[in-house]
Amino acid sequence: MALLHYMRLIRQSKGRALGRCWLVMLLGMAFLPAAESDDNRNTDTTGEKRAVPVVRIVDQHGRQVRSSRRLAGSQIFDVAVGPAGNKIRFVPDTLNIFVGDTVRWTWGSDDHSVTSGTPCTADGQFCSPDNTNCDAGILSNTGFVYEHTFAQAGTYSYFCALHCFAGMTGVINVVPPARPHPTPRPRPTPHPRPVPSR
Repeated sequence: MALLHYMRLIRQSKGRALGRCWLVMLLGMAFLPAAESDDNRNTDTTGEKRAVPVVRIVDQHGRQVRSSRRLAGSQIFDVAVGPAGNKIRFVPDTLNIFVGDTVRWTWGSDDHSVTSGTPCTADGQFCSPDNTNCDAGILSNTGFVYEHTFAQAGTYSYFCALHCFAGMTGVINVVPPARPHPTPRPRPTPHPRPVPSR
């Protein structure tokens, strides 16, 4: 009697294990297409490569938006927008950074914008809150954060759309990344030559 009970338990546990195995296989098959390589996704059934359309992002003027992907080793620089005690200033108002670095503006008071261009004239290169409709000078409030990654060297002026008349302006100087000095290769150590014996 105990033997029959023991055999029934074994069959039940095998059934549970088999059910788990099937569940794992089904989940694996569901996610398998997502794991295909890029080469297979761009190939049709005849084995020929298909052209994949490139997504082109443009600003409100139809100009292509530069990539804002941060480079490895790049840094983030913080600027306070209207902090306590300096409500109509960017602090610091001048930054020197490298190509690929990101500037992060954080609002310390209400009713400010970050708008690229010379004071009171937007040029549409970047603007808070989301790099669109830069001419409108959309204002944000305390606690808002806006980031922009600079992909090209140059001098970028910006201002607050509401307070540009009061001198709330800033400048970002972006220089090309410094070339690292090559590491000298170690010279091989000469092996001692055997001395002939006399």
